[in-house]
Amino acid sequence: MSEAARRLAVKAIDRGYQLSAEALERLVKTENPLGVLEELLSWLENRRISQVIIDRAVLERFLAERAGLAGEAPEEPPLDVALESPTYEGLAIEGVAEEQRIYLLSRYQSIRRVFEERGLSLRPARELMREGGEAYVVGMILNIRRRDTHFLVEMEDPVDNWSLIAPTRDRALSEKMEYILPDMVVVFRVKSRRGLLVASDVYLPDTPGRRQPWRGPDRNVCIISDIHVGSMRHAAERLKNFLDWLGGPENEAEKTSLLIINGDLVEGVYVFPGQEAELSLKSYGEQFAEAAKALTKIPPRIKIIYVPGNHEPCRRALPQPPIQPRFRQILGDGRILYTGNPAWIKVGGLKILAFHGQTLDDIIQAGTLFSYSTLRDRSGELMELLLKSRHLAPTLGVATPILPTRTDYLAIPEPPDVLCLGHTHVAAYTAYKGTQLVNTGSWQEQTRIQESIGLEPSVGTAALLNLKTLSIRFLTF
Repeated sequence: MSEAARRLAVKAIDRGYQLSAEALERLVKTENPLGVLEELLSWLENRRISQVIIDRAVLERFLAERAGLAGEAPEEPPLDVALESPTYEGLAIEGVAEEQRIYLLSRYQSIRRVFEERGLSLRPARELMREGGEAYVVGMILNIRRRDTHFLVEMEDPVDNWSLIAPTRDRALSEKMEYILPDMVVVFRVKSRRGLLVASDVYLPDTPGRRQPWRGPDRNVCIISDIHVGSMRHAAERLKNFLDWLGGPENEAEKTSLLIINGDLVEGVYVFPGQEAELSLKSYGEQFAEAAKALTKIPPRIKIIYVPGNHEPCRRALPQPPIQPRFRQILGDGRILYTGNPAWIKVGGLKILAFHGQTLDDIIQAGTLFSYSTLRDRSGELMELLLKSRHLAPTLGVATPILPTRTDYLAIPEPPDVLCLGHTHVAAYTAYKGTQLVNTGSWQEQTRIQESIGLEPSVGTAALLNLKTLSIRFLTF
């Protein structure tokens, strides 16, 4: 490091800042570098830009303004954002049993194909029971009962129903069985003993490893969920602080080009018994009007995607269509992309699967592995289970209604680059086999129901996804 560069670095550190190598190299080349640095530090302090590390981008922005060229600086091209999934608005059912049979068959076949693509040779269970031997068998779980010495598992496929046992003395197998829920399509490795199938292993469809490394622009996608405007417990001041930050001069805010609202923007009405006593705004119209006031603070350069949740005024059964047109008019049709739930979104070449996450309730209530009181510790595993199951609704009929459509829109035919969820109100992040998984917490203080089940929400959290590095970090307001 030259003496001039060293003096610049020391001066920045004395004022509480650190120059990146690129910024330092650029600064040395300016006329009167120490004077320019002094102006830069005053500029940062006057604008209340809180970042400690001064990178090349911040320095260039300052130099452009200093030279009076900020207005002439070339604008970055707009972020290419496209919805790749249907909005589900035209879906309708007749309500007959045959529709449910067709839906389950579609679910079974889509996941069976995943196993076949992995090269597994699958044998019909009845044939194996009759002829003996050892093989892989595939089926949908009908029921699981745990006994002292084994799990008794009832299965079905499009042809037949059959059963197998999974010995509890096999510790590795027993641990895997804790993740298996009714309605999952799984493969067992079994041996036929006198017509009885005994399992030695179990496999979820799972995902392959990472695809090609991602290369994107140095831009941010901000993801929030569960705002609950209209609730007495809505964290309005925290939301205001977040929106002020989003429209402010901080570098990470200025790099944000897309905001995803992943469900429950409003509290809704009659969503659960006794809700009316907990509302500060008693109608959807009032709630959306208040939400619209908040959204006007978002800079026009930021695109907005709005995915519905279980508190929105639309069909409760999954997949959900966007909110009704009369409420879209209140929020504004021009700048918001209204999607269904789930929504496959392509941002440049990046695939984001945004799902509000109602079915996380079903997983928690159907098994013994997860509970609301342990979500802060186990949310990563809970999110991973969706990818391992290759399905957004691994188990059915517990709490979340599912529309029995001919196409299974809740299947995950290929792993997304990012899977973002909400609904549980607990912020969490993990990475699994190349997919970034994030739950974005909430903007609602702990409710009476949450307190009764031991759920401690993460209040005032937003997730920031950088498109260049695919790194995710949480901001708390």
